[in-house]
Amino acid sequence: MFSDECPLLQSRVFCTHWDGLDKSGGVDDAVDDKEFEGDLISQLMSSHDFIKMNSKVRWKKMSDHRGNKPDYADRAVFEVLANALMHRDYSVIGSEVHVDMYNDRLEIYSPGGMPDGTLIQSHDIEDVPSTRRNPIISEIFHRLNFVERRGSGLQKIKNETEMLYGYTDTFAPTFKSTQSTFHVILRNMNYLTGSDELVNETVNEIASRQTKILMELRVFPALTIKQLAEKTGISQATVKREIAELKQKELIKRIGSDKTGHWEVVE
Repeated sequence: MFSDECPLLQSRVFCTHWDGLDKSGGVDDAVDDKEFEGDLISQLMSSHDFIKMNSKVRWKKMSDHRGNKPDYADRAVFEVLANALMHRDYSVIGSEVHVDMYNDRLEIYSPGGMPDGTLIQSHDIEDVPSTRRNPIISEIFHRLNFVERRGSGLQKIKNETEMLYGYTDTFAPTFKSTQSTFHVILRNMNYLTGSDELVNETVNEIASRQTKILMELRVFPALTIKQLAEKTGISQATVKREIAELKQKELIKRIGSDKTGHWEVVE
């Protein structure tokens, strides 16, 4: 499966950008479609490029920087694709990994349910057991720095999505499996926003949240995301997003590890 000419016909990825909210289509049935075969690395990269080419990044001028608002978190998309290729059941003949893009969401389907026979929706995403159906593929992907080996892929997808500007629980990723299938749904953050304006956000509201976080970190630099959320009254997802923004603007920096380190406010 890593050879230039993979002999397994079912080792393919079908990507389709549908026109509308379902496969019945809108004005046209499909905006774009591609089929990728060959080695797994090429399939992964080509599928990732397809999604990027069919996605948009809105942006808004802020007081001292430009705020980007992509349809999807790029790292989350890559993680979903890598997991689909890593953990799919290659013994299923006549079924491939499917990437379906709609106006409001991105759906990725792969043959094969959870390797241990359980259903993903019955698990806490933060505590999913690390079980690998294809350990050799998983090992190679890890050595190529595509994924980690700690069973943290779904949590990373969730975390990366929560970092997006304008995130609310409405946009949370959905994971669903049966005994023979696995589905992931990522929701388009820009669906029906109408313009490059940030939905229900103003510069003053954003600045107010970030000021609260900076004030707390000046006094309590070792606060965790959860503790910051409790002290400021801001949701954990929004605190994560604002922390990322503050780091990008070089107003704070992390000293030490995530577990034992602390924040330093750059005056």
